[in-house]
Amino acid sequence: MYTLNYKYKSIKLLKEWMYDNNIASQKECLIQFFSGIPNEKTMQELATTLSTIAPNAHVIGTTTDGEILGDSVSENEIVISASIFQKSKLVSTLELHNGCSYELGKNLANELNNDDIKVMILFTTGLNVNGETFLEGVKTFSDGKFIVSGGMAGDNAKFKNTFVSHNSQVLVDGAVGVSISSKELQVKNGYRFGWDSVGLPMKVTKSEKNRVYELDNIPIIDIYKKYFGNEIAKLLPGVGIEIPLIVERKGRKIARASINKFDDGSLLFAGNILKNELVRFGVGHADKIINDSEHLCSEYKNNTHPESIFVYSCMARRRLLNLKSHLELKGVASKSSVSGFFTYGEFFSDKKSNYLFNETMTVLAMSEVGVKQECKVKDDLEDENIHISKNNVILNALAHMTNVIAVEWEKKLNHEVKKNKEKERASFQKNKLAQMGEMIGMIAHQWRQPLNAISATGINISLLSGMGMLDDEKLQKSSEFIQEQCQNMSATINTFMNFVKPSKESKNFNLNHTIEAIMQIMGTQLSNHNISIEIISKDTDITLDGYEDLLEQVVINILSNARDAFEELDIEDKFIKITIYTKNNIPHIAIEDNAGGISEEIKDKIFNPYFTTKEQGKGTGIGLFMSMDIMKKSFNGNLKYTSTDNGSIFNIICKEENLKNEV
Repeated sequence: MYTLNYKYKSIKLLKEWMYDNNIASQKECLIQFFSGIPNEKTMQELATTLSTIAPNAHVIGTTTDGEILGDSVSENEIVISASIFQKSKLVSTLELHNGCSYELGKNLANELNNDDIKVMILFTTGLNVNGETFLEGVKTFSDGKFIVSGGMAGDNAKFKNTFVSHNSQVLVDGAVGVSISSKELQVKNGYRFGWDSVGLPMKVTKSEKNRVYELDNIPIIDIYKKYFGNEIAKLLPGVGIEIPLIVERKGRKIARASINKFDDGSLLFAGNILKNELVRFGVGHADKIINDSEHLCSEYKNNTHPESIFVYSCMARRRLLNLKSHLELKGVASKSSVSGFFTYGEFFSDKKSNYLFNETMTVLAMSEVGVKQECKVKDDLEDENIHISKNNVILNALAHMTNVIAVEWEKKLNHEVKKNKEKERASFQKNKLAQMGEMIGMIAHQWRQPLNAISATGINISLLSGMGMLDDEKLQKSSEFIQEQCQNMSATINTFMNFVKPSKESKNFNLNHTIEAIMQIMGTQLSNHNISIEIISKDTDITLDGYEDLLEQVVINILSNARDAFEELDIEDKFIKITIYTKNNIPHIAIEDNAGGISEEIKDKIFNPYFTTKEQGKGTGIGLFMSMDIMKKSFNGNLKYTSTDNGSIFNIICKEENLKNEV
């Protein structure tokens, strides 16, 4: 194979070039054209001319953000590349975009499918196709069996209209491509990045595929304003290609550049950015980009010398390097014929997957014969690299400083979070132990009556036996009574053990049964304090998925606080009313008392950690704080306080979405 490249000047000269080089008569010929004039009329004129002159050729074209010819970079011009194959078969086609980028990729790849495919070169329109989802569709056929290359069309950073073409047909929304099949064709691809992640990681808190709304629960447009100022934010999406978001996937750093801005402040990116992914801003380094070209070139030292090289590189690289953008092409241009364009997204593949890149330079090298050639590029670049390195030393130093600060802050933040979690665990355990102590007291109250009854029954049996009056019937009844009392005591112990032993997994439980179990432990003690208990259940079948022991702890905390509050009052009709009901399909437990309530001055503080109204040594100040923590973290719910004329109502709200046990 061989490739001839041409910089377009006029239709007349184009025709002469094609006829002079015998391109018109070639059977297996791939013509790629890269147009820096992003209008439909120019694209149509070129596509029609090329297809008419070379009717047997496979013609694919795209608009650009810059054109590549050898180691030269141009703007607003047109580069045409004609590759003639002797040992390969070509299939080309187009596909209209019906709104589903996955189906677009799948259908295009299906049309291009053939035996012994070595590579697919694909171009899509740059603003309306989700490049990442498109490549997922392509993967249904490629799946690591052959290389996928190409990119997304540009329009000189105007972000208004991009075009691709196949033969004489121009598309404003779709994809074109060619598959090259051969048993002898050798294909190699590579890429270079050159962008560094800076700043602290930010969590994607709201996104839909490639449209991002919020980072760290802040509108993404406000994130750009915060870190880069209002002027930069106004320049989005254009400037976003130079300040991308970087996410790490499968060990690769992948940049995502914005391509559109919506009225609601959300940004559209060339590829997906998933909810809950961590992203950081990216900063490009000119010297790093240039030096990487040397490494990319050196990879060919022990491989076959390519007969044709195509470069599909990100527009951000051209804009960052500006007049020096040709330097990163010197390495590959010294190897072979080179042509390509600057894209809105680059296509790359390995044996594992297909990838949509931004900010990268991807290189596709092909050869139908094997000739080795050494790479001698570094010496040619040294002088210019030194100049760039000196100009970028401050940028590198600032980026390094930013990253060091970010790492230090992240370590400090993680340390503080760990300390707070340990403190919360200690507080939780302290509260649990305090409750265990109280419950042991409750059990003592609960056992006192049956123990007295068992003791009295034993004395009675002894007296009757001593007087010769103990018959079998009396002995049987006494024995059954003792067994019944022991079973009640055993049930109390089981309830206590269920409280002490934490639940290992979330399960479905009945709220009425939960309250009954709590009353089995606390009922006697509350009665001994002359507190009447009323339980109202609007529905006996109200259930909840979660950790029952945690909810029990919340209810016991509130009941214990009410019991203690009554100690300060001299009233006769003490009551606690527990109401179980649902509101909007959400389970509620309302606990009301007439223990005097909480004063206006402190009611806003009762859920604060370590706040207590009890005497020193009698309260930890963590009961209500931990109760609120449990409801929010383990039940995605809430705990609300309302004052009444002579008491309080605590409303336990048990939502069921996104259950998790984080306490």
